[in-house]
Amino acid sequence: MLLECCSQERTYVSYYGLLGQRFCMINKVQQENFEKCFVQQYSMIHRLETNKLRNVAKFFAHLLGTCALPWHVLSYIRLTEEDTTSSSRIFIKILFQVLRIKLKYFSCFFMHLHTKFDLCALEIYI
Repeated sequence: MLLECCSQERTYVSYYGLLGQRFCMINKVQQENFEKCFVQQYSMIHRLETNKLRNVAKFFAHLLGTCALPWHVLSYIRLTEEDTTSSSRIFIKILFQVLRIKLKYFSCFFMHLHTKFDLCALEIYI
């Protein structure tokens, strides 16, 4: 239901991603259900309109980027010309674009923390 509501929005609403993340973090059963949803959505992605496809991709990118969904769900994606359609290629493209942005922010944040702690460590020794 959460994924359906997310796909119906005109633009992606991060509230749905945060809710999905929370469900995954609370209960392992919910996480497994979202894994099944990923597999089901990817297998039927050719039936979705472009806007719905974009919202679903951003939803799952949020779950993957926050480690709410395990990365092994990506093993379901087969990147061959025979196994993909134009819709599935668009889905994969959006998924990895959003993941790249999310992970870039996390890496910048951790680099900032690392640098800050190194400077603090230097000040202690000086």
